[in-house]
Amino acid sequence: MSLPGFLYTLASVPMFASRPFLAAFVTAALAKWGVEIPWLKDHQVVIALSHVPAWFTSWRVILALAALATAEVLAVKHSEVRDFLHEVDGYLKTAVAILVSLAILDKDSVQTIHSIQRAGFGFHSFFAIVVGGLTYLTAALRRGVIGVLAEIDDHDDIGLQSLLNWVENSWTVLGLLFLVIFPLVALVLSALTALGLWLFQKRAERRELASKIPCAKCATPIFPHAMRCHACGTAVAEPRGVGVFGTPKDGPAPDLARHRFDLIARKRCPVCATRLTERAVRQACPTCATVTFANQGEFQDYLDALQRRLPKTLLICLGFSAIPVIGVIPGVVYYRLTLVTGLRGYVPPLRGCLARVMIRVINWGIIALQPIPILGALIVPLMCLSTYSIYRQSLKGRATKDLAPAVAVLPA
Repeated sequence: MSLPGFLYTLASVPMFASRPFLAAFVTAALAKWGVEIPWLKDHQVVIALSHVPAWFTSWRVILALAALATAEVLAVKHSEVRDFLHEVDGYLKTAVAILVSLAILDKDSVQTIHSIQRAGFGFHSFFAIVVGGLTYLTAALRRGVIGVLAEIDDHDDIGLQSLLNWVENSWTVLGLLFLVIFPLVALVLSALTALGLWLFQKRAERRELASKIPCAKCATPIFPHAMRCHACGTAVAEPRGVGVFGTPKDGPAPDLARHRFDLIARKRCPVCATRLTERAVRQACPTCATVTFANQGEFQDYLDALQRRLPKTLLICLGFSAIPVIGVIPGVVYYRLTLVTGLRGYVPPLRGCLARVMIRVINWGIIALQPIPILGALIVPLMCLSTYSIYRQSLKGRATKDLAPAVAVLPA
């Protein structure tokens, strides 16, 4: 591998940690067509990439990477798919980075490395594993940052996830092109990117720790909107209210009975206010082991609490719907944050994807009614009602299975 190839492989680590298939597709495209682009063909990185093995620039690989990159860009827009990919995120990105690193070889180096590898473990293999390890670590840092942002807008209700996806997609493509033109500068920027992710994660951890208050009895740091201390079980005298993004408000919770449901609706433990990460009706808190819903009765009480929000939500949505065109967006954001999030956050990924498809089909049909007098003024309440009903029914179906009482098996 030539020096430009080494620089490209190292500097592209953050891109592979963000969008591995998109980065692999751009790399293959540069290897195949880079020497034909006037403003790129004379750069050493492009010349080095043009010497990759023929299989890497074959139409079969190019089309496969294009399809995978497209699926990758579309998949990360859905919170359900993101949660599923989260389990294999680091391993997948590491594997893609290693494979691309192994492909970026010039013809002369291939023969040399083959002869070395006949005797044992080759240098290029070792270098590819190092790149894979760096990609894995950078992907882990990115997951930490994404986890912090998920606290604010996990389901893209305010569009933060969409903005982040657009930034990452653009940065992957433009970053690789910048790498071709200024490889040394790109290498430094890549190192600074990894450092920035680490600093962001550490700052978020410090801010969360600083937001906690000491327990009145044992002095253990607890969330201000927790109902009890997770260490000694002491009840918090005046827990703070729950904000729209699950963060504590400045003032106390007005109703302690409702406060439990407010915590669950924001995907927080109903006792210690720790964030719940699973998409499941019945799940244990990672901090205090409290189960969200112990039985069908508790779950039904939660649904009833959400149901009581429906009339007010529909009325406010009607007000937004009365504003022509521009009232739709804030109306949709409002009913998602106040009503739908409390259901959608507990729907398992597969059910969530099916529900999302059904909702989109129905909502597009409702939006088509906007030009019709009177009906046009009802589109936001209708969208709210249909979205709420579908997610409620989907969640109830899952709860019927998860919260069903265990049947005791008597010995013969």
